[in-house]
Amino acid sequence: MATNFNNAIHPKIGNIISQIESHSHAELVVIVKSRIQGYSEYPLAVGASLAFMTLTFFRFSPEFYEDWVIYAGTVLGFVLGAVLSGGIPSILRLLIGRKRLEKSAEIMARACFQKGGIHHTRDKTGVLIFIAFWEQQIVILPDRGVESAIPLAEWEKIQQDFRGVFRATNPGTAFVAKLEAMQTVFSRYIPQVEGDINELPDNLEVDL
Repeated sequence: MATNFNNAIHPKIGNIISQIESHSHAELVVIVKSRIQGYSEYPLAVGASLAFMTLTFFRFSPEFYEDWVIYAGTVLGFVLGAVLSGGIPSILRLLIGRKRLEKSAEIMARACFQKGGIHHTRDKTGVLIFIAFWEQQIVILPDRGVESAIPLAEWEKIQQDFRGVFRATNPGTAFVAKLEAMQTVFSRYIPQVEGDINELPDNLEVDL
């Protein structure tokens, strides 16, 4: 798991997964990625825009500037724009936009679901909770058996609850609380069956 969820949180997540699986037939996997991609095109675009604005200023300014000042100022404008927009996560996330962040997280989550074999459980009861920490996105992907067993209203409530994790003061603690609250839902709608075994590793790592 990514180090952004500190080491004190990891055992708690593992314990809750064990509790959920000991009281239900669900196979729960949590995967945390620190960051999905770099989104370098956004800082480059901001830098280029600021460089263009700087050059335009020099071009139309009534004051006279030496050539080296114009060149240096234009380069400095590019560097400042790229560094500031790329180095401050909140600014970069704002530039990227919520829709792209959500789409990036969903694509990565579905890739992990497939490559991790979460769809290979006997009764299709695998569930992936994918966390993209930098993107501040959580994607929950249930397999067919789980999706059909749990009412839509319950799924919508679960999804809504997890959306608030990154608005909390401590996202790791908030995530643990939301995960723990899922135990009641899974035990109610996906009860244990005879001969139930742990089919998926709880700390599954998927390299893409």
